[in-house]
Amino acid sequence: MIVMLDNNVLIDALAARKPFEEDAQNILRASAQGKCACCFSVNSATDIYYVLRKTKGSKIAGESVSRLLRLLPAVSVSGNDCIQALGLPIDDFEDALLAVCAAKIGADYIVSRDKDFLGANSSVQVISPSEFLSKV
Repeated sequence: MIVMLDNNVLIDALAARKPFEEDAQNILRASAQGKCACCFSVNSATDIYYVLRKTKGSKIAGESVSRLLRLLPAVSVSGNDCIQALGLPIDDFEDALLAVCAAKIGADYIVSRDKDFLGANSSVQVISPSEFLSKV
């Protein structure tokens, strides 16, 4: 099973955000154990670094993003992906781009806590971390 992880799930795990940390870390653990293949969009790396730098400092942000890039495949983003995302019926461009990347790699699910994204019209089903964990 291939899944794309939204920024919020990755930040939950990396920044130990309560009460979401446990589910996020269990998802990463499932990936490490080969129960699923988790991926993220390469453009998420900048967003994750930015948020972690604000909350944890530059050193920890850099170490966290570096660790993430070593652990999970980062799906590339092209100009055509961006154009395709802009044409989707998803209001949030970041979410639309994640949906395009998920479809590009044949992902089974996108895992997110974003309530608006959970209800979005995406060709790849968007599910919550807890719902995903019930499937692995």
